[in-house]
Amino acid sequence: MEEEAAEGEEERLLEARRMESQLKAALRLCLAPKAYERLMNVRLAKPELYAAAARQILAYAKKGGKALGDSEVLALLKMMRGGERETKIVFK
Repeated sequence: MEEEAAEGEEERLLEARRMESQLKAALRLCLAPKAYERLMNVRLAKPELYAAAARQILAYAKKGGKALGDSEVLALLKMMRGGERETKIVFK
């Protein structure tokens, strides 16, 4: 029984990795290199924001939009964060 559960879990992990790989490939086509890099940084820091932004970007691309640049992705991320304050670190 434990082996079946382990196999099922392994299959789910493989499927999740496969889907993430396909998502990254699609995003790479929809974004300029710097914009893609920024979105991957967001993925590490705020996975929920990354998922929402990726859906928005792919929806825009399906409508036939041009590839988004870094400034456009930054504007999208700021809009999605809404009222959340930006953290600033000042060194004295």
